[in-house]
Amino acid sequence: MKVAIIVLAFVALVGASVLIEPAPISASQSHEEFTAVGQMPTIAGSRMVGPGSTSDITISIDNYSSDDEAAAMAAAFVKGQHKALRTALQKASVKARVAFVGRNGFYELKLLRMKKTPNGRQIFGVGERSIRFLDAYYPGRSHLEEFGILQLDLTSNNGVEEGSGTLIHKVKIKTLTAEAITLDDQGIEPVKLTVRKR
Repeated sequence: MKVAIIVLAFVALVGASVLIEPAPISASQSHEEFTAVGQMPTIAGSRMVGPGSTSDITISIDNYSSDDEAAAMAAAFVKGQHKALRTALQKASVKARVAFVGRNGFYELKLLRMKKTPNGRQIFGVGERSIRFLDAYYPGRSHLEEFGILQLDLTSNNGVEEGSGTLIHKVKIKTLTAEAITLDDQGIEPVKLTVRKR
């Protein structure tokens, strides 16, 4: 009986310590928020949009893809190209969301990688489909082998992280590794971003 009471007391103490001390947050789990001004494409799309106008955009990052997850997606792409990558993306959790201020909904990125550079860091993200928010700017239908892409190049200035980037409506991927992506340039004008971390 005494042993049972001691065991229960120990379990209660361990449970209380878990409640009191939250689990440490790893770097991959830290939430990040960016605001951006997007220079919209100058091509003529729908009559309802203004070519060359600007839009306010928010980028919310929940976490980054792990080395193992990114390597698995890269291997899937090498083996089965866009079909295998899309399948892997569909199974993956959402890593980040891109939203246009004033519009409902957001675009989900399922592969998100970050690497350090001499002056800051670079981020690239891949979504499993084209970016529907931008359909009005680009004529023609999206194809199954095309993906939406986010690319950021950030530097730290006096403790403030800012930089530039692109948001690409739809593009084919030429090569994909766990650390880098190369796109098949089809002449599609991207949304050019001026980015600042909140």
